[in-house]
Amino acid sequence: MRQLGRIVALGAVALALVACGGDDGEASDGVDADAATGRACEPVGTELEDEAVGTVSVGLDEYAFDPAALHAPVGMVTFETVNNGDEAHELAFLPGGGEVPLTADGAPDEDALGEAGAFELEAYGPGQECDGTFALEAGTYTVFCLVEASDGKTHLAKGMRGELKVQ
Repeated sequence: MRQLGRIVALGAVALALVACGGDDGEASDGVDADAATGRACEPVGTELEDEAVGTVSVGLDEYAFDPAALHAPVGMVTFETVNNGDEAHELAFLPGGGEVPLTADGAPDEDALGEAGAFELEAYGPGQECDGTFALEAGTYTVFCLVEASDGKTHLAKGMRGELKVQ
């Protein structure tokens, strides 16, 4: 899930998914934690921050979000995140909530995530802060991390998931 999505403006507040997979357009099975640990924050939606109607603070740790139950207003929302863990983490969103789609072998189903409109603040290393501003519609979102730990399991499989309610 190197590049799940990018925000684009389409008239009204809207979200569009560019493509799932790596920067080269190829599908990936998640971000390897060892490879991503030194990765620097790549903020998302910085050009939209002035339009934000709310801010949500989220801590990322092994293997949980703090808090796990998030609330945000409808519209542009900035997520201020801090990686409090010892591994790289990401903050990904699945509109509509529910279970994150996986393939038969337990890897992220990039095609299904793309079709569902999933988007993310890409993985970044420990001790860093990173912000993402996204256009949110009313509803429930599953928040999750698909970084792959050294044992081959995703952080999601280890329990790193939560819920965002947008009203």
